[in-house]
Amino acid sequence: MAKINVEEVKKEMSEFYHIPIFDEEMTFYYDESGNCRKFSITESGFNNDEAIKENFVLAGVAYEGKKFEIDISELHKIFHYQASQKELKFRHLYHNSTNFISFMDSDRLTNFMKWLNGSGLYIHFSTMNNLFYSLVDIVDSLYETNPLCVSYFPNIKSAFYDFILEHQDETIDILIKHSYPNVKNVCDFCDDLCSLIYSYNDDTKYYPGFFLELLRQMLKTAGKLRKMVFIQDNDDYILIKEYYLLYLERCEIFSKSRHFFDEEKEVQKEFENIQLYENKIELNNWKFVKSTENIYVQLSDLIAGLFRKLFLFLDSYTIDEIKEMALTLNNNQTTNFLIILKLINKSNDKSLYLIKNANSSKNINDRMVKLEILSGK
Repeated sequence: MAKINVEEVKKEMSEFYHIPIFDEEMTFYYDESGNCRKFSITESGFNNDEAIKENFVLAGVAYEGKKFEIDISELHKIFHYQASQKELKFRHLYHNSTNFISFMDSDRLTNFMKWLNGSGLYIHFSTMNNLFYSLVDIVDSLYETNPLCVSYFPNIKSAFYDFILEHQDETIDILIKHSYPNVKNVCDFCDDLCSLIYSYNDDTKYYPGFFLELLRQMLKTAGKLRKMVFIQDNDDYILIKEYYLLYLERCEIFSKSRHFFDEEKEVQKEFENIQLYENKIELNNWKFVKSTENIYVQLSDLIAGLFRKLFLFLDSYTIDEIKEMALTLNNNQTTNFLIILKLINKSNDKSLYLIKNANSSKNINDRMVKLEILSGK
C-alpha cells in the first residue's frame, strides 16, 4: 500500500510552478477521452499513430462547496433527450457534424455553450500529449548533472519535441536500439542522440537551434557520467502503462475537495493500493460512480470530448492558417470559440491548477494564441 502525504506534494508543486496552494473546498466531476490504453514502441515504430496526434484528456465540471443546482430540463431540451436514452454522451453533442468547424456552427453546440456559460459551473481539464510525456524524461534526467540549466528546461523540452516530430523515424530507431525507456548503456544512448541533433541542428537560430545545442552539450555530460535516472530501470519499450497518475494528482492538489470519477477499472485497481494523508489524517476524497446515474459526470464526458477535438483541431494548423480561417467564421463559430476562451480564463482566475497541460510550452502558448484569434480577441 502506497502512503502519500499530500502536504508535501502540494508544497513541492506550489514551489515548482509558483502557484499558491489550493485549500478551498470544491466538488469535481470527471470523464476521460483519448485513452489509448497503452503507448509503447514496437519494431515498426509507435504502437498507436492516433495517440501521437491526439491528447489524453481528463476533464469535467466543478463547483464551489458541496451542493449546486443546474437546469437539467433545459439541458435535456438542447439535446432533444429521449426517455429511452441512458445518458448524455459527447457523440450526442457532435451529432451530425462533418468536421470541427461545422461542429462549431451547430445549433446544438451553440445552445449548449450558452447554457454552460450561464450555468455557473467551472470547467477543468488535465491534458497530456503522449509523445511529449514519454520523451521529456530524457530532459528531466539531465537535472542531476546540469542543475544550473533548469530554467532552460521548458524551452529545451519544446525544442526537443519539435525536433522529434520532424525526425521521428530516426528517433524511433535510437529508442528501439536502446530499449527505451530502459536504457542500458547511457553513454551510447547519449552519443546517438547527440549525433542525430548535430546532423540537423542549425545552432545559429535561437529557437530551436540554441536550445537543441544546449541539450546536446548536456547529453554529452550525462553520457560521460553514465547516469540518467528517469530512463533507466523501467520496462523495455513501454512508454505509458496507464493514466491513473493524472487522476491521483487531482485528488492531491485539491485535497479539500470531493472528486467523482466515471468508472474506470484499471484506474480503480491502482487507487485500491493508495492511501492519501493530510495532517496525519487519511483522506477519502474520491469516488468512482456510474455515469448513467450522475448528470455531472455526463457533462464531464461532453467537456472531455470537446477539448480533445479542440486540441486536435488547433494542433493541425499553423497560426497563419488559423488567421486565414478566422476571416471565414460566422457569428455562431466565433461566439463558441469565445465562450471556450472565457471558460478557460474563468477557471484560471479561480486557480491555475484547474487547467493542467502536459505538453510543450510552445504548444500550450500556440493553442491559446490560436483560440484568441478564432474568438475575435
